[in-house]
Amino acid sequence: MNPELDHLDVDNQAQAAPQEPVVKLELAVNDINLVLAALQELPHKIADPMLRKIMEQANAQLAPNGA
Repeated sequence: MNPELDHLDVDNQAQAAPQEPVVKLELAVNDINLVLAALQELPHKIADPMLRKIMEQANAQLAPNGA
């Protein structure tokens, strides 16, 4: 390791970066539908990743066996 160059080590910086906190919410299906409708008002390239995340998590929870 070279103390003068360690700050340039991108791999170590990525591993050391703090993880973004996660918040879990409990919402009624109607509330989720309202959030999804609001997100659909945004441009597709901005909203689509979030829409997919919400749908994936909701579908997993609403599956017949809960998984």
